[in-house]
Amino acid sequence: MSRTGWRGLVAAGALAASIAGCQGPPPAPPPAAGPTLASQAADALNAGDYAKAADLYRRALAGAPDSLPLHYGLAVAASHLNLKDEAIREFRWVLARAPKDSTESRAAQAWLTKVGALTPGQPSDARDEASSSGPGQASLEGQVVMPEGGSGQRRMLVLYGLPNSATKEERYQIRTDESGRFRFPSVTPGPYMLTDAVSGPRNWRLRVELQPSQSATLDLTPANHIKVKDDFPAAPSG
Repeated sequence: MSRTGWRGLVAAGALAASIAGCQGPPPAPPPAAGPTLASQAADALNAGDYAKAADLYRRALAGAPDSLPLHYGLAVAASHLNLKDEAIREFRWVLARAPKDSTESRAAQAWLTKVGALTPGQPSDARDEASSSGPGQASLEGQVVMPEGGSGQRRMLVLYGLPNSATKEERYQIRTDESGRFRFPSVTPGPYMLTDAVSGPRNWRLRVELQPSQSATLDLTPANHIKVKDDFPAAPSG
């Protein structure tokens, strides 16, 4: 075989090997790594954009309501924005749950004391409504997501104790926060009706059974709206 023919054979073999190699699946692309709401919130806080940070922290908390860093970040942002009520609520949450003598705990205690929301020397088990619950008391928290994109912020929620039960004399009433989140911190265990109005049309009417010392979570969404689920159809609507 001539030198030219040999070179052609080698080239043809290389081409065939290349084509054969292309028959397998291509390598998977690296996973997309994008910033999370929490990291974006922290970046905004560090940059001094407190309004943006507060908004991002609230959105992040909707998916992680028990996150200490998120509650602490929101508290700091709210304090810079002079949103005193929100800052007090968030710093109290932090103080009740952060490890004693941690940076978050010390900062929360110092700020709450400074604004008069905490008496100097007040014991940790009395710093937050959740912590001041009596033995065996329950709590209920969650977020309101209104049907058709309505706002769940500052909506009234009520827990009514049920007749002929241990909670028949109990009633608890609160309002959701700016993100639609809510928390009933100290509730006598037993059965309740959870609804969103004292009178008139209701969006939710759900049965809730709280056990002693239970920390229950229940979001109010279109999936359990009164049009889909009504645990008390015989109850008066007004």
